[in-house]
Amino acid sequence: MSVWLKKNRWDKIFIAAILYTAIAMLARQAEAILTLDYYKMPEYFGVWSKLMMPNAGPPPAGFLGISILLTFIGGLVLAIFYNYIKTLLPDKLIKRAFSYTEIVAVIMLVLSYFPMYMMFHLPFALLVYWFITGVIIVFLSSIVFIKLLK
Repeated sequence: MSVWLKKNRWDKIFIAAILYTAIAMLARQAEAILTLDYYKMPEYFGVWSKLMMPNAGPPPAGFLGISILLTFIGGLVLAIFYNYIKTLLPDKLIKRAFSYTEIVAVIMLVLSYFPMYMMFHLPFALLVYWFITGVIIVFLSSIVFIKLLK
């Protein structure tokens, strides 16, 4: 195992990931309510995965379970990443939260949202909603990470 992985306080990392999951699930639910009309547009039915939308209508119950699991894994990765770079960030809570959010947001934008825009037939406004929600999730979670992973 890598040296930097051994330095993690895994109990706190798991708590941080659980809190990230709660923040992300609440934010994504609010986002889904605001963007529901996009998911109902017939011209985009082919874009949605069979896991999320096996047929027209709301996602099946299994989708929620997989979503929670994958969100938790994302929270683990972000908490580990924060723990790894925290000494490079400013000391004050808000500056540290903004700095971490900025780093993660740029990575999300370049590695996820740019390719989605280029490769998938999705409404641009929906991508903007997703990105903004993601940045809000990372910012709120970074505050949790800062307080938990001192």
